[in-house]
Amino acid sequence: MLVFFNGWGMDVRAIPHLSTKYDLVVCSDYRSLGTEGDNICFSAYHTVYVVAWSMGVWAAANMLPRWQVQPAKSIALNGTELPIDNQYGIPVRSYELTKRGMTEQSREKFFARMFVNEVEYELFSVNKPQRILTEQIEELWFIHSLSTEHKNCINWNKVFISEKDLIFPSENQLRWWQNKTSVTFLPGGHYPFYSFRSWDELLDI
Repeated sequence: MLVFFNGWGMDVRAIPHLSTKYDLVVCSDYRSLGTEGDNICFSAYHTVYVVAWSMGVWAAANMLPRWQVQPAKSIALNGTELPIDNQYGIPVRSYELTKRGMTEQSREKFFARMFVNEVEYELFSVNKPQRILTEQIEELWFIHSLSTEHKNCINWNKVFISEKDLIFPSENQLRWWQNKTSVTFLPGGHYPFYSFRSWDELLDI
């Protein structure tokens, strides 16, 4: 089984091009913590892999202990376990401005800022999430309210950081992950998945 913890405001449409031979569970709505996996019988699977992106890194660090899941391998991309922080995450003021000023227009600007390559942004635009804006705003507020209260660290086997991440500053990510685990740098912006053709390639299995 492969469990993917998505970024803020996303849904399964965010990663349609990645193939896998494993059963895939996608966690996307962080207006609460834990609901996606509460009814999954993880014990039925011999091996569980975890991939987490952006806010999904924080979500995974909190959900997995609750589910009592010990992954065979955990991969983090462009996120930390302290996601709203001036040193280790998205700067507090930037997050506040995003949270308080989120509209359909600013959401589109946010999506555009995830990319430094126009071709990749156009690819993503075809598969933009179909989430309701009010849900996404609620998610922003919920994450902010709990982001400093939940600190259930898990073991991450590998971390990917995009060199030109305009959403989650690369230097803050590196500051968090230094001396914790192996870090690999990727070209491009906050959305990293066009660097991979399959989940297996990302997991290197």
